[in-house]
Amino acid sequence: MKTLLLALALVASGALASLDKGVAGSWTMTVEGGPHGKATMGLVLAQEGTKVTGTFASGHGPDMQVVGEFKDGQLKIETPEGAETRIIFSARLQDDGTLAGYISSEVGDMKWSAVRVVEKKDGK
Repeated sequence: MKTLLLALALVASGALASLDKGVAGSWTMTVEGGPHGKATMGLVLAQEGTKVTGTFASGHGPDMQVVGEFKDGQLKIETPEGAETRIIFSARLQDDGTLAGYISSEVGDMKWSAVRVVEKKDGK
């Protein structure tokens, strides 16, 4: 009985810990399937509740603002209406802390993944 209660407690604590995970921070993206082949790009996100805002840096033009939400482990962001280029991002936060999903834009659909940029404690 004690083993069962301990197992349930561990499962519950893992479930609660996953609720605390968010997407705020800086991410290094790898995008595959686009016209430039495999490309490295950047994403900086802020999160307040389920609302997500941020900046996407493709390296092929000016940085673009993105807005959307992160809910139930699923990230859905896009460039705002009226933006010169329409890009829609969808991804799932993986168990290892990475993001993986798809980008849809005028150049087609592409697969992407991202790892969180870890800032060193000494600021370097």
